[in-house]
Formats: sequence, structure tokens, C-alpha cells
Amino acid sequence: MPSHSQASRSTLSSRAGGPLAKLTEAIISIRPAFAEAILSGNKTVELRRRIPPIEVGARLWIYVTRPVGAVAGVTVIDTILRGTPQAVWETYFDRIAINRSDFDRYFLGAREAIGIRLSKVQRIKPIGIEQLRDWKQGFHPPQVLSRITASEAKRLHQLASFEEEGGTNVVRLLRA
Repeated sequence: MPSHSQASRSTLSSRAGGPLAKLTEAIISIRPAFAEAILSGNKTVELRRRIPPIEVGARLWIYVTRPVGAVAGVTVIDTILRGTPQAVWETYFDRIAINRSDFDRYFLGAREAIGIRLSKVQRIKPIGIEQLRDWKQGFHPPQVLSRITASEAKRLHQLASFEEEGGTNVVRLLRA
């Protein structure tokens, strides 16, 4: 008979990306403390109660909400995990940069928790809200996540300065 932990894990499902996964791009809004945890490598799974359809392998541009108000990084979706809040907690508690009390408060009343496992995280020189509005007319930060077109993504790449270790900036494209 499986242990409680194994039984809980079996309630998780996953959409893992393969070589044929369609690459898309999107901007995701994340609060400053959680964005910094992702950009520093302390958080590798982003939690959501709901999320629009997005492909494994998609690039997510990290929009840091106010008071920062800027795109400050980019990452790639490694896996999208769905399960009960309990199962997600038991499996990923050490990768989500949140304590149990805050986790329970966030998922209160939810039957499903969604974890977006992130990889290839890159910090970029922040692209502020005014630059973003020049980049895309009428830009408003998404409440959750907003897809962007290939041409919008190309222009966003042109604005991005990717930071390398040691603090030097180089412009380069992140390849999934």
C-alpha cells in the first residue's frame, strides 16, 4: 500500500514538454518578493489557482508588479503541474518560496492547484512600464498571464539586456 505522500503525489498530473512542444511567449505578472525569489533561483515553481492555456516550452517574460512595474526577467516553462493543493504542497513545498500558512490561505476553497515549473531563468535590465507602452500600444500589465505574438516577442528581445554573472550586460536571445 502506498504511503500518504505517494498517494498524494498520484493525484498530480503533468504536461511535460517534448521536442515537438509548440513554443509560445507570454508575460506573467508576479509580485516583487516572488519575482526576486524566481530570479535568484530560490523559487522554481510558480503557483496559480488558474492559468490560461499555455504550452510547455513557452517563454514567460516576468512582469514584476508595483511598486517595480517592469519586466525584469525571462524563463521557460519546464512542466505544468496540476493537482490537489495538498499534493502540490507535499511535492513542491521546498521550491515555492512560501510558508504553509500563506499557501493554505492562497488555495483556500480551491480543489486544484497549478504549479508552473520554471527553467532557464534569466534576469534582465528592467523594462519599465513606459518602455512597455512604447513597445506595445495600450499595454497594461496582465492580471495573470497574457500571450504575446512572435513579432512582439522579437521586439521585446531587442529591448532586453540579459545579465551575466559578474554584472556585465550582453544582449542575446534566450533559446529554449
